[in-house]
Amino acid sequence: MTLDRATVISEWLLPAAVCAPVTWVCLVSRFREEGRLLGTARSSALALCVVLWTSGMAALASGLLLPHASSVPPLAVGAVTGWGVLPRGRGEQNGSRAALAVLTLGNSLLLHQLALRLRADRAAWCERLAGGFRDCWDLDAFAGDVRRHLLLRVDVPGRTGRGRTHLRREINQRYQDVRGAAQKWITLETKVEKACQQQGRGPHREELRQVRRAFGEAEQYLWYLLELEHAHGKRDGAARLEALKQRYLPEPEGEQEPERRIGPQPPAAASAPREATPAPGAGGRAP
Repeated sequence: MTLDRATVISEWLLPAAVCAPVTWVCLVSRFREEGRLLGTARSSALALCVVLWTSGMAALASGLLLPHASSVPPLAVGAVTGWGVLPRGRGEQNGSRAALAVLTLGNSLLLHQLALRLRADRAAWCERLAGGFRDCWDLDAFAGDVRRHLLLRVDVPGRTGRGRTHLRREINQRYQDVRGAAQKWITLETKVEKACQQQGRGPHREELRQVRRAFGEAEQYLWYLLELEHAHGKRDGAARLEALKQRYLPEPEGEQEPERRIGPQPPAAASAPREATPAPGAGGRAP
């Protein structure tokens, strides 16, 4: 009975225990610029499923195959199975890669779902940060804060000089796209507002469509800029951007400034002067 227990531990549990951390390291390496594995509950659950499935396949392969191949150590089976999570190139489909594909059978579906989930999480995060602005003045100012935030975090240990140069260029290019789209909105909004004031009319449907389209383009370019933070930043950076955004959001109800509108403003109703009520006993009667 002691021998059986030792066999189970050495040939089944030990390969799974070795495979789990190797699989996790390979997952982090594979999706290092795709998203955050522990960003949401769904992505965390999918990443855990990949680790458990791969570890189970390592234990199964070790328990069933090692009795017929005693020269292969169980630890090697666990490490190689976890290593199979890394993406494989087209020219690397040799015999060993074919064996890894069999050992990691079923991982392709889980990895595909995990990649889709990470993209959905990134899109939801960027959409949440890029939305809610009153106009492109505030959006442009927030984009400038995002650019400064990203540039201050380019020089990190482990990033090559070429990688830093490329990242700086990408940040500046995406920021210029945001500024260009915001300036386009500002020009259109000012043009339409001036025309409405001069002609004493409200904005036409086509004018509203152009202004809204320009605003949507500015939001989309801000989305692209925020993707760099989600890909290369950390959790504390996301919290910092949330705090920066609060500066440019509309104030709470009751303290909000009058919203700018395209077109002439309705004239304020003139208030009629109220007659002074004579005090009782001063030559008049109270109403």
